[in-house]
This record gives sequence, structure tokens and C-alpha cells, in this order.
Amino acid sequence: MKELYKSCEKIKSHPDFLTAIQLHYKINMDIYHKQPLFYKTMLQESRFNILLATLCFIFGQRIACVSDIKELCARYRIASPNRVIAILTLLRTTGRVQTRRDGDDRRRVILGPTEKGVEELKYYLRGTLEPLGLLFPKENISVNVMDKRRLRQSFFHNAADYLFNGVIYKKILPDACLFIEKDGGRMLMLYLYLLAREQCQENQVTVSCPLSQLAKIFFISRTHTRRILQAAEQAGYLAENEDGSLTLFPSFFELVENYAGFYFAYPLNYLGLSDI
Repeated sequence: MKELYKSCEKIKSHPDFLTAIQLHYKINMDIYHKQPLFYKTMLQESRFNILLATLCFIFGQRIACVSDIKELCARYRIASPNRVIAILTLLRTTGRVQTRRDGDDRRRVILGPTEKGVEELKYYLRGTLEPLGLLFPKENISVNVMDKRRLRQSFFHNAADYLFNGVIYKKILPDACLFIEKDGGRMLMLYLYLLAREQCQENQVTVSCPLSQLAKIFFISRTHTRRILQAAEQAGYLAENEDGSLTLFPSFFELVENYAGFYFAYPLNYLGLSDI
């Protein structure tokens, strides 16, 4: 965990940190808008951790049996077996993973990625690896790491070390869950941050963003959007004004920058580049 914090601070202090966040947001929104119903659900943090665990099992530890995945997710308190099955069913019905019966034991269901799933994974990882490539150009960081079996296995093996030891946002940055544990919440959080930064670099900024507009951008209901903002307001990160604008407080900017710093630090450590 020490290496993760060190990488986070180094990333946050980089002069191109804001540019990296902007690039990350743009790439993620491109894929989000192509399949909003899927991504507003899957990017919710607890569901995303199930997906990451599945990728770690398949690519990092060569565990591909559905029953083993359920058992290990329960053991490491990532998710209950029912939640795991719900996510795996969604991935299968949308053509991202495929299943087959084990030839030696018909009771065992083997899980594997489809071509669509691998290509979409690479496209999604662009949203993290391209900004890292911008921040650390000498390291030649790119999504092509997913095309190399040894590097891909090492990437997800390292990811498993963090995930299965509980190094998740709920532990290291719990208040981020006000946004990232909600459907569409993480993208909403980043949107507000970048909207404010387009105006100025002050630590307290008022932005105009009607509730209906936010709901439309992220394909969520106005009621859901309001609940996210009200929870953040009660926690002291922002305030809704009478004219519908939002005042973002210094604590909000600190929260988002810490979130983004860790978000980039995770894959940097997965790649074994914590010392750069």
C-alpha cells in the first residue's frame, strides 16, 4: 500500500495531471455513451470490483471455473455468490464472456473471454493507460500490454494482490464512495470537477449545471442525480444554490484529485512501475 500512496502523490504533483484527467474522462465518456445502460451499471465500484476480480482470475491466476470464482469472491469479501452470478450473467448475455462445460467434470462451468470482451477491455483500459503514457512518456505505456500474454498475466496478478488484500477505495478513500458507489456517479464527479477547472483553478468554484442536464448526460434519473448531490452536500463537499447552480468546496477538489491520483496509481503499480 505504501507504494500506491507514493505513486498517487507523484502523479498528483505532475504538471500534466489535469490534462491526464481530461484525457481519461474523454475516453471513458466515448465508451460510456456508446453503451450507457451497461457502463453506468458496471462502473459502480462494487460491481467493478467483481469484474476486476473475474479478470484477475482468468488472466492473472488462470482460474476460470465459475464455482471457484464465486468461492474466492466470497472468501475475500468482494461479493456474495449471488452478486457474482448476476455480474457474470450480464457479461455472458452481452457477449463479453462465454461459458463451456469442463470436459473432465461436466458439473464445472468454465468461463472465458470472447473476442468482443477482450477488445472492449483494451478499449476501456485506454482510458487509464493513455493518460499514464502522457504522464510518463519514457516508459512506453500503452494498451498493447494486453496483447502480450506474459505482461497481461503479470498486470492482473499484481492487480489481484491489491484487490484481495482489501486495497480498495472503500478503505483508502471512503468518501469517494459518495459518488463511485452510485450508478453514473464516478463520471458525474469527474464532470463537475472538469467543468469547474474549465472556469478557473480556484479552490471554491460555482458551476451552472441544471439537474436535468446532468441526468441526461449520464443516463440516470433526476431523482438519482439529486440523491448523489444531496449526499455530497451533507458530507460538506458542495452546496446547491437557490438558482440551481452548485458551489464546489475545496474538499471536493481534494477528493477528486485524490481519487484520480489513486486511479492512475493502481495500474502504474500493476505494471510494476511504482519506482518511476
